[in-house]
Amino acid sequence: MAVPPLCQPVVLFLGTTGCRFSEMAALRVDDVVQTPHGLGVRVHRAATQSKRTSGAVFGPTKTHQTRTVPVPAALDEYVRTRVAFTAPGGFLFPSPTGGVWTNTNFRARSGWTEATRRAGVEGTTIHDLRHTAASLLIAAGADVKAVQVILGHSTATMTMDLYGHLFSEATWQAMERLPVIPLMQTPRAIEPPPSR
Repeated sequence: MAVPPLCQPVVLFLGTTGCRFSEMAALRVDDVVQTPHGLGVRVHRAATQSKRTSGAVFGPTKTHQTRTVPVPAALDEYVRTRVAFTAPGGFLFPSPTGGVWTNTNFRARSGWTEATRRAGVEGTTIHDLRHTAASLLIAAGADVKAVQVILGHSTATMTMDLYGHLFSEATWQAMERLPVIPLMQTPRAIEPPPSR
């Protein structure tokens, strides 16, 4: 899907991490952390769009929880560059003015409606990128708990209620990935007892 260059990291981040748009919009370079496993972002606030003023209003995440989300490899260089060249407190995914994105200004600036039409996915919403991320994570073999943590669901049950149907295929894929064990032989068919 072709969106302007400034909007591409946002689409890629939302479509691979499953963060809510409001969580992405509130991320600052100070939220980037180095973990033993690689770069992550601490998701602990949200910038929701006010229905009254249409501006961003900062507050807690939907679940009022803090989580660390891995930075996808495709965005590693982008994130490192932002951290290196942005003053503390600057947004990790800034709008063209360096400020916070709102859903409305992102849709307008990205040409979202036209971009999704050209990509053949007309009607796709920005929130649908969250579902895309969940599907990609499950297809990659992530377990329920990992998907729950990355998406910020309050419970694994909620994750299963929303995406359980996708794990059914993952079960078969997991079995196919088991290594071949040389000691295992195909059991012979059970022969019927001799007739009398």
